[in-house]
Amino acid sequence: MLLSTTAYLYATMKEAVFGIFLVGLVLGVNGFVNVGMIHFFRSSVGTAPKPSKFRATFFFIICTQVLALAQLGAISIWAIALLSTGLSPDWISAVRLSASSYTTLGDFPGVLPDGWHLIPAFIAFSGLFSFSWAASSTISMVNSLNHYLDTSKDSIDESVS
Repeated sequence: MLLSTTAYLYATMKEAVFGIFLVGLVLGVNGFVNVGMIHFFRSSVGTAPKPSKFRATFFFIICTQVLALAQLGAISIWAIALLSTGLSPDWISAVRLSASSYTTLGDFPGVLPDGWHLIPAFIAFSGLFSFSWAASSTISMVNSLNHYLDTSKDSIDESVS
């Protein structure tokens, strides 16, 4: 009984270290993208000498698309990790399991080897945190966009009067 408990604890620790490392990697990548997009958006929109609604909206759309691509990149990081460690038999299964868990839907019945059944939970944790961080970044950009558009409206109103 003691041996099986020790083996179980070892397997759980191995899985936890793997999962926590990848959660950190995914959040690190998403963090750089999120902060980079906020900085890029504010510097691109706020530096225009004459406020342009089209330019501001265009850069907002570009930045939100990059945030979405970062989420796809995070799913790919998990898929590569599952594939390279042999936890998934092929790329399609790895992507489907990663995407299903990352979006917290969990509807892909991928079969993981014994001792690796907590991995979908770690994928879901990283997806939950990444989506919320991307949503907060989007809200920050919306606030900047609204402030910029209000400023452009004020500058147009002043030039008319």
